[in-house]
Amino acid sequence: MDAWTKFAESIFAINGLLMQAGESISRPIGQSSARWQILGGLGYGPKSVAQLARDMGHARQSVQRLANVLLKEGLLTYRDKPDDRRTVLLELSPAGQAVLSAIYQRQLQWSERVTSQLDPDQLAALATTLQDIARIVAEQTDELPTEAPKPAP
Repeated sequence: MDAWTKFAESIFAINGLLMQAGESISRPIGQSSARWQILGGLGYGPKSVAQLARDMGHARQSVQRLANVLLKEGLLTYRDKPDDRRTVLLELSPAGQAVLSAIYQRQLQWSERVTSQLDPDQLAALATTLQDIARIVAEQTDELPTEAPKPAP
């Protein structure tokens, strides 16, 4: 197996494991990993649905569907974007902030157990390397042709 395929398979595996952990962390709070991603994406301030979708790497429509559910449950609210009245922003309601805080408390306990088994310098270096790889992959993906070549008959 070439190095890139081994790397990609490792990323897919760790993503699956992190999603499972996210479900275990958020389920007792009545949430899911997907809901946590939306709530967490708004943890540092209001964003548009389009901004959230870009940040998460998801389709705008899927983020909007989940945001609508969280709005109905009172975990999110809408507010106008100050410099563009045509754009509305999502933000955490006080109930949403409380839910996110409860999830973060559980996540911190879990991540402390995980990171206690890892070398902090290696983890920091790996995070930097993954950020570099993400940037390169994004650049190269943007340069892919929009149409695939036709297979030979």
